[in-house]
Amino acid sequence: MTSLWALWLATVTHNTGKAVVIDADTCCEWTPAQLTANAEDIASTLRGTVIPICQPNSALWIATFLAAQKVGAAALPLDPTLPPEARREVVHRVSKRRTSKVCCIKLTSGTTGDLKTVLCSATNLRVDGEHIIRTMGIRSTSRNLAIIPLGHSYGLGNIVMPLLLQGTAVICAQTFVPRQILQLIEKHEITVLPTVPTILRALAQLENATLPPCLRLVISAGATLSADVAQQFHRRYGVKIRNFYGASETGGICYDRTGNATLSGRSVGRPMHGVTVRLRRDHRVCVSSGAGNAMLPDLGDWNRYGELRLLGRFGEVANIGGKKVAPTELERALRELHGVTDAWVTVLKDKRGNDHLAAAVETRRSRTEIEQELQHTLPTWKLPKIWLIDSTLSRSDRGKLHTGDLKARLSVSLP
Repeated sequence: MTSLWALWLATVTHNTGKAVVIDADTCCEWTPAQLTANAEDIASTLRGTVIPICQPNSALWIATFLAAQKVGAAALPLDPTLPPEARREVVHRVSKRRTSKVCCIKLTSGTTGDLKTVLCSATNLRVDGEHIIRTMGIRSTSRNLAIIPLGHSYGLGNIVMPLLLQGTAVICAQTFVPRQILQLIEKHEITVLPTVPTILRALAQLENATLPPCLRLVISAGATLSADVAQQFHRRYGVKIRNFYGASETGGICYDRTGNATLSGRSVGRPMHGVTVRLRRDHRVCVSSGAGNAMLPDLGDWNRYGELRLLGRFGEVANIGGKKVAPTELERALRELHGVTDAWVTVLKDKRGNDHLAAAVETRRSRTEIEQELQHTLPTWKLPKIWLIDSTLSRSDRGKLHTGDLKARLSVSLP
């Protein structure tokens, strides 16, 4: 067994009789003892060192994860929509990387669709959970609404670990529309809502909507939340959203403890408790904690509040008429414009090998308006030559912009 199973058994003894998992659709409830019994039944059927979990958010998902910990195997959360053939291929591939200390294998594709595996020990997950609990003030009496996938790094750290470590209740929702989220919060007395920018934008645009007073904490992760959405949400509900920045390799990294940084769009907050963030000379973000250590492709700098400001991603540079420009510079400028909720810029080459800056912008404003405003801060040669303007850009189920799809759409306009 892994140490997470032992930690769970300790949690069970301190939460007898309390419902810790609730199905939002059926209102069925599971106490720690019932969840443990389910996990033990599942454990008796398990074979192998890697245990795929291909379920929607549910008590069964959590019981299967616990069962893997009981038998000392590695849980492998999979997207429930993954076709069986692709599922078998992923299981076969990750099984080759199994080590004795791995309790969970995270799959992360960023936005490109190319799966990357992150091997996590019980210590990695426990430490990340402890950092999140302490930094965000998540309590054993809190009630988490699970609308983000439990198997993603965000769901594991913010929902699964608080449940395992201290009995924080989880209300599992599988399908919903934005207005139903407010109903679920009221019905189940939700106090913590970990979610992604796309959902928060939809909630901010609801007419005649109110936020139940039981909700005390709204967290946004998966992608940087724009100040526009944070301000619209605050005007409608009077609640400040907290940006949360993390990575599959390291768990939680930075968090906006007050919501002021998110509201103004100035940063993703300060390093979390127990996490050290260092910036290299080239501005690459380096993270060190008991949950994992990594040099990330993200670029950042520190603002005067000691908060981390993300500048884009390390990599591409365009050569425009002999002059160099990084797409990240243009992305920052676009995101700072009023009415722009997100932006992505890349470099495309035409048939002659010439570089062209291409921008996908999520906004209801026109291209002409955006170009005219950009000209106040950037020289003309740094402006995109290829544009995709849409009120809603495509995203992965992690809430990140689906850059593979956006690149394909932008490439159609190549000269």
